[in-house]
Amino acid sequence: MRFKFCGNHECPEWILSEIVVLTKISAIRLRVLAGQIIAKIKGLPYDLAKIEKLCLDSGLTPAETHSALAVLEFVIRGANKHRVEEAELMKEIEQLGLPHENTESIIKAMGKDREGLIAATKNSALRISRPIGIDYLIGFIAGSGQQKKGAIVGTEIKLKISYQDGVEKMQKDTEFAIEREDLSQLISDLKKCEDMINSLETVSYTHLRAHETVLDLVCRLLLEKKKKKK
Repeated sequence: MRFKFCGNHECPEWILSEIVVLTKISAIRLRVLAGQIIAKIKGLPYDLAKIEKLCLDSGLTPAETHSALAVLEFVIRGANKHRVEEAELMKEIEQLGLPHENTESIIKAMGKDREGLIAATKNSALRISRPIGIDYLIGFIAGSGQQKKGAIVGTEIKLKISYQDGVEKMQKDTEFAIEREDLSQLISDLKKCEDMINSLETVSYTHLRAHETVLDLVCRLLLEKKKKKK
């Protein structure tokens, strides 16, 4: 089944399995909790201690608290991103198994300043997280079979990226392995992109760095690594 608050796509499996946690929270507490989530989305101060206490008083475990907050934020962001009407949103949330009074609490919390919330959601969706730093390690994967024992069969790149998201410093650790041929192709494609960018109207390096995304940063470091090898 497709849902408008999911952009007319099927609802993610984790929402379907975790939304039941919201049924453990009373309608009154859920409205207050939704208000705190809305404040966070708008970039306003929100009371983390109050949020934790509300969930604790509702008998939620730390894991359930995390799930409840994640589900609430997903639903609220999606509803405003896709401008879902209140009646339609109420119908969709109830279809997921949330009682009418709980659903109504969420809707009422959103209804105080819907246009402001829509604008905040839009700005948040278009925000580029600012990179703080990146650590990376490039190594080689040795074969283990008789024919390939000791031979290099792949190249592994380990990345550790730190980036700023809103007022919170969040750290993300990412690891992935890539074959040498694929890495060479990736670098070749990045070089072509770089040439295309350089052929466009010149802008200052400071301007580009100020608008650099995490992906831009990774690509730049890979290109610089290749240039140093030359």
